[in-house]
Amino acid sequence: MVWQDTNKYSRNFWLFLVSVTIIRLIVALLLDPAPQEAYYWNYSQHPDLSYFDHPPMAAYLIYLFTGIFGDNAFGIHFSAVFISFILSLVMFYSAKLLFDIKTAFWTVVVGSTTFIFALGGIIITPDGPLLLFWFLMMFAFYQAVSSNRINWWLLTGIFAGAAFISKYPAVLAFIGAFLYMITHRQRRKLFLSIGPYLSLFAFVIVSLPVIIWNYQHDWASFSFQSGRRASEAVAIRADYFFGFLGSQIGVLGVFMMPLFIWGICKAVSKIKDDPRLALFFWFALPTLLVFLLVSPFHYVKMNWPAPAYLSVLPITVYLYFKYASRAWKAYGKFALIFSIAATLIIHVIILLPNIGFGRADTIHGWRELAVRVDEIKADLSDEGELFICGYEYKTASELRFHLSGQPEVYSNNIVGRGGLAYDFWSDPNDLVGQNCIFVYDDRNKFWGSPPLSDFFERVDDPEIVTVERGGKKITDFYIYQCYKYKGIT
Repeated sequence: MVWQDTNKYSRNFWLFLVSVTIIRLIVALLLDPAPQEAYYWNYSQHPDLSYFDHPPMAAYLIYLFTGIFGDNAFGIHFSAVFISFILSLVMFYSAKLLFDIKTAFWTVVVGSTTFIFALGGIIITPDGPLLLFWFLMMFAFYQAVSSNRINWWLLTGIFAGAAFISKYPAVLAFIGAFLYMITHRQRRKLFLSIGPYLSLFAFVIVSLPVIIWNYQHDWASFSFQSGRRASEAVAIRADYFFGFLGSQIGVLGVFMMPLFIWGICKAVSKIKDDPRLALFFWFALPTLLVFLLVSPFHYVKMNWPAPAYLSVLPITVYLYFKYASRAWKAYGKFALIFSIAATLIIHVIILLPNIGFGRADTIHGWRELAVRVDEIKADLSDEGELFICGYEYKTASELRFHLSGQPEVYSNNIVGRGGLAYDFWSDPNDLVGQNCIFVYDDRNKFWGSPPLSDFFERVDDPEIVTVERGGKKITDFYIYQCYKYKGIT
């Protein structure tokens, strides 16, 4: 009977994973890149060891798969589909080894249909590779602590480094690892062995691209992610705090969130006797606490706590099957069915042209903008050298992706403002004397202080391109024709 159950869950796992992957590939074929994806694709168009506002792993993946499939939306999205496929395999086989095959199967199902993880199956961001290497790091670390074998310690450091060059919050995993070791007498003794220090050495070696880039650029990225974030902290803001709580309910699901909370609370009473539960609990806790404590003072994006939820996921499923009451199990079935239905509906409606989301729609409208900019560019081509500027990185990145020939597009540093990674890709003074098509999105309006005319000898009144979808207005794009760029003084 055990063999039959094992065979059933293995078969169902592969059936589920293949089905989900096919759905994601279909969406990847039909969906334009989100602005963040276009930005990371633009990273890949400027190959480097790292980048200003994020480490390079997402760019490396996009570079790889657009090299195979071409610089198109499918090549970009395939990076996310690939990472999610591998993450599902890692979750399944790791949970199978640590717990049982039933827990492993349902961990993948719940994870794949929870919004925050389902979104990462289509949209490539630094979070995707971070989650993959975070989970690999946890599993390798558990094996290293259990066996104290050098190979597992080295793998822990390698995966930790890969997580770090995916996204900087990977450093929070070190706090979790430290807490896991320090809270148990036998595990504390491992600090006297060479294993943890070899792991740190491997971490540094894998992290060298980010370290070298920062050294070459006066530690710009580290300063941006630490000093700037700290400087943005404000007096207590209730709207930030409750906005954070609301966003977390949204990304986990209004019915799924209570299950995650139940899993965390149940694990607290069990971690003393079960090192598996302790592992996932201690890896989750620092991330949850950091962002919860920061949220009243600083805007916390909805995806930032994702590694904590990934850590909690396997133990929630395991504890649910082992300890949940009959009523709680009935609720869990309802929550999962709702989550699956909601995920499927979202995958469908984002592709339907007659359904509009208004200003919340960040994916559509860029093609129409690019068509008009291409037309203006053709009309101005006889009037001298010309460059295109998209104010705010999303506009610049989407323009470059959609414009004919995918030419270089410039951003905020052209008008003397911070342009994130764009500041490192161009020197505005190299463009002096050229004409410009300057574009801004009304959702990220260029307020004109200093006015645009300060940077050009002449600026024509803007042409406004209004884009709609499903009968709802998305935004207005303002297109300025500017002449004789003066540069930045």
